[in-house]
Amino acid sequence: MSAQCEAPSSLRILRTIGLTLALAVAFSTIARASDWVAGPKSEARVVDGGLFDGARYALVQVRLAGAAVTYWRDPGEAGSPPTFDFAGSDNLGDAATIYPQPSRIDEGGSIAFGYQHEVVFPIRVTPIDAAKPVTLALSLDYAACDKICIPVHAQLSSVLDPQPQSPESALLADAMKNVPKPLDGEAAAKEASVAPAPPADGKAQWLVMINDGEARDLFVEPPAGFYFDVKPTVGKNAFLLSMIEHPTKRMRPEAPLRVTVAGPSPVEFDLVLPVKN
Repeated sequence: MSAQCEAPSSLRILRTIGLTLALAVAFSTIARASDWVAGPKSEARVVDGGLFDGARYALVQVRLAGAAVTYWRDPGEAGSPPTFDFAGSDNLGDAATIYPQPSRIDEGGSIAFGYQHEVVFPIRVTPIDAAKPVTLALSLDYAACDKICIPVHAQLSSVLDPQPQSPESALLADAMKNVPKPLDGEAAAKEASVAPAPPADGKAQWLVMINDGEARDLFVEPPAGFYFDVKPTVGKNAFLLSMIEHPTKRMRPEAPLRVTVAGPSPVEFDLVLPVKN
């Protein structure tokens, strides 16, 4: 009889423990992601991303409705890049925004560099005191553009625990696959070659060849005062760089171009333009 009387009590204890654990998991999931903040043609939130290669990350996730687009750090011929302001955060030493590789988007004849449907920006977070939580407060401004371009503002926040157990770790891993890997020295030299090309319409040109069998795309960020048009040309992974704008009396950049090669395994590196003969 005593065993029969004890069983219901044991079950009640097990149920209580199970309910407590379920509530803890639910609370953890809620606490690690902000609410979605709706804007025109879009919504945004910030998520605790967890760890990647030993570094602490948050994620800024932007979803775009229909045909709306938003932009890369270099928006191309139109648009404006997003801005991330972490003023008001607590226990935050540094927050470095990392841009995933962009796509080339035709906006009625203007070519923009950016994202459609959804983009996730990893934020590498350095706390002041690694033993304490980081309260991440983000003032986010971005553009959501369809037939017209609308500026969007979102106030987002999330608490990052010192010991992350993030339910969004898979989201971070997927996001990092789209982040260009930085190359330098010999690795960069193996990735691409560049040579002078005949001028066209009085504009200096260079031919860039990407040394990879997979189809790629090329994005160029020149020093201030310069603007380049980049177009695929004859041959796989061959791109013609035309210098459209340059400062007075400076016919070529003295500093390297920052180059992003987009594709299945994106990379970025500095590219020095050779002096024309």
